[in-house]
Amino acid sequence: MANKVNIPDELIGTYQRLLFQIPEKLRNDSHTQQITQLYLKLGGEKLARQYIEIVKMNIREEERLNKVESEDQEDSDEEDEFSDYDS
Repeated sequence: MANKVNIPDELIGTYQRLLFQIPEKLRNDSHTQQITQLYLKLGGEKLARQYIEIVKMNIREEERLNKVESEDQEDSDEEDEFSDYDS
């Protein structure tokens, strides 16, 4: 999807408001912007908001998984220290 979707003038204000609901790390992502524009144009504000909520859920899940991985890594490091001590 190389071309930006042209949104009607009456939806530009809504699009600008929706952009501020997108998490900051994806706000400047062209793919996220294009999908938001597409959903806004084809399905209206409600569909675009649903997409943004899915994006937010995905980011929260990604952060949760990263936290679990880092905790697992810390636990693994602690086990290595104890096993070295027991030797």
